[in-house]
Amino acid sequence: MPGISIRAVILASLAVLGVDIVSSLLLTQMFGGPGFGSGLSEDEIRRAYQVLLQDVRYLSFGLILGTASTVLGGYLAARLARSVPYYNALAFGVLGLLISAIGAGDVPTWFKLVGLVLTLPAALIGGHIAKLRMSRPVS
Repeated sequence: MPGISIRAVILASLAVLGVDIVSSLLLTQMFGGPGFGSGLSEDEIRRAYQVLLQDVRYLSFGLILGTASTVLGGYLAARLARSVPYYNALAFGVLGLLISAIGAGDVPTWFKLVGLVLTLPAALIGGHIAKLRMSRPVS
């Protein structure tokens, strides 16, 4: 599609991946406690994550932070592209949907569905914020 910057979408996706990794580590520390990294075997870590994935508070915070990072990604894609902000934000959102569908893992079905439903609107909100900021006169 003309006007979509693959470079902007990929850079925004990489930035959001970094934000998501950091937020995931912080959430794991908040809800998993300090014992998560203290010499556990792979099997024990896997079981601990299974317990975390049943904690509604952990999942809810994950959805909030994930949605916020998607808004950020839509914003970055639109700003970096400097043209057709909604299309670039939408392209970022579609890429996010594809990645989420492939790598959703063992999270509950409700979590997957809510995340998928929020992805495109969140990316477009980020694109809208970018459009507003780009059209604002410099003072």
